[in-house]
Amino acid sequence: MMPPRRKKWTEAEEKTLIDKYGEMVSNGTLAKMKTREKKFRPIACYVNSVHHLRDPVVFPWSWTWKDVSTKVQNMRHQYLLVKQKIKRPPRNTGGPEGDDVEEFDWMEGLTHWSNFLRYKEVFGDVGISCSDTMVGSSEGRNGGFFTDGPQVCPVREGDFGTDIDEGDDGGLGLGFDYEGGEVQRNYNNGSDTVRGDGDDGFVLEDVDANGSGSRKKSRIWKKRAWGFVIKQLWQLRDMEARNEQRQEEREREMQRRESRWAELERDWERKLEEREKEREETARSREEMRRQRVREWDAMERDSLDRERRRDKESLEEREWEERMNRRRLEWRKRIDERLDQHRAEMGQLQARIIHEQQSLTGQLLGLVSQWTGHTAGFSDHTGASNPYLSQVMQNLHHVNGIVHGDTGVDDGNQDDQFIVDG
Repeated sequence: MMPPRRKKWTEAEEKTLIDKYGEMVSNGTLAKMKTREKKFRPIACYVNSVHHLRDPVVFPWSWTWKDVSTKVQNMRHQYLLVKQKIKRPPRNTGGPEGDDVEEFDWMEGLTHWSNFLRYKEVFGDVGISCSDTMVGSSEGRNGGFFTDGPQVCPVREGDFGTDIDEGDDGGLGLGFDYEGGEVQRNYNNGSDTVRGDGDDGFVLEDVDANGSGSRKKSRIWKKRAWGFVIKQLWQLRDMEARNEQRQEEREREMQRRESRWAELERDWERKLEEREKEREETARSREEMRRQRVREWDAMERDSLDRERRRDKESLEEREWEERMNRRRLEWRKRIDERLDQHRAEMGQLQARIIHEQQSLTGQLLGLVSQWTGHTAGFSDHTGASNPYLSQVMQNLHHVNGIVHGDTGVDDGNQDDQFIVDG
């Protein structure tokens, strides 16, 4: 089984961490937090959101608040180490002993650590005297050294210096971690050297004494003390590794749970979206059906109005046609009556003329007959006798023609008169 890959911070993530830390310090948010978890969890979330969530290939690690806390402490040691490297030789001001002025090439610190000045601006400067007991120059600038006695390093509030505190899981959380480093003991020309190979590496060397007994005893004491410290460090490192392993397992389990919860939330959101879409589709279909019904009702109403208008128009046309026919019938009747009256008048005139001609013809015939029969005298003597006879002839003619006029009527007294025509 391959060991897990070592988690390594990038310079961009360090820069984001320092900037976010400075922002929280400036606005007073960090001072309100009482525990490390509350202080560093927002920073971890912000760093992950800026780097890991946006580009998990370039930034593969998702940092926890403990990782951020450890990184802040490691950056303090890294700052002290870089400051030790950029320290210039002390310049004596001519005063009493110990008045040497320490000078540093701050711009050179950027070549060792790109976020060196940014850390100094946010976290403040840390005195180099505090690092003399733990940090030696890896380049051998002034030679390895130890202080003969313990020194007290002042730690300001907010610096989160080197400390050993109890973690949340019951283990010990070192103020500094050795990320994959190894501790070696080398014996070189009688000098005892303890080396810790971390991210930047640091060397703790014991310079050989001048041969005096006190220096030898001090060196032996230091060797024993450092051996005990190294043993304790290894034990603490193993304990920290086990705690980190358990913490990683818990974090993986938490991530699995979070992923499951996220998947469930996505499923729930997807179902909600589907239901919302179904509701929208149902609402749209109902609205479309309502509009269709309204259109059908409007069409039916328009058809009804059109039919009613057509009926009214047809009835109006029918009434007009009947009126025209009635007018025409009246005109025809009037014309027929006029023609009948004219015909009657013409027939009356014709009949009167015919009667007159018949009377004249009858008179002539009677004259001729009377001449032939030789009763001229009788006729001449009884000229009035011809009048009844003529009246009878006229009545017969009227009866034959079927036209009887009131002015041509014959009295009852004359109906019995008859003409006697001799052979």
